[in-house]
Amino acid sequence: MKMLLLSRFIGAIPRFLNTPSLDARAATRIAYIDDASVPLGSAPFIERERLQLQELGYSLVPVRIGQGTAADLAAVLDTVNAIYVSGGMADYLMATLRRVGADTVLIERIRAGLPYMGASAGAMIMGKNIEPAIALDGHTEGVSLDNFNGLSLVDAVILPHADGLLPPYPPETITAVAHQFEGTPGLTMLADAEALLVVDGNIRCVESSENE
Repeated sequence: MKMLLLSRFIGAIPRFLNTPSLDARAATRIAYIDDASVPLGSAPFIERERLQLQELGYSLVPVRIGQGTAADLAAVLDTVNAIYVSGGMADYLMATLRRVGADTVLIERIRAGLPYMGASAGAMIMGKNIEPAIALDGHTEGVSLDNFNGLSLVDAVILPHADGLLPPYPPETITAVAHQFEGTPGLTMLADAEALLVVDGNIRCVESSENE
């Protein structure tokens, strides 16, 4: 199992995928899953997140899980070298995964060794629960979850943007959310220039700058 759980910046991805050259990146197909961004419409960060990966030279395969089935996702994952799940609304993302049955597909493929990368919401869903996402962003209108459990592939509860530098999450908001979850087992404060590197159950925090 190999995962890179990002807060915001993606500079650690070339090292994670071991793709130092542009030729290696062009040959690396990444399933780009953007369901978390659906409730946010055309928010500027959505296209920017996609462009960052393209500017690094990777070949992206667009995937909208909510428009297909678990079998559709499995078929796409058979053709790629890695998975990237974008930021957005974590509750909407979890609800979509469960509705389609894609949560099981992701767990199976990641455990089988397909590299996984996720930013913000895409990182949070890999932890034990997504409650900090609800505290940061509120609930997506029309979305109801029986519980806030994540996929539990990492023994952590991730709070991204923890340095308070991203305008929607100023320091006072981060402080309030951190206080709300103080004492939560596995609570992990992740700054925008950091990522959690997870390899076969071993977890460590690594640098992930805006640029590689």
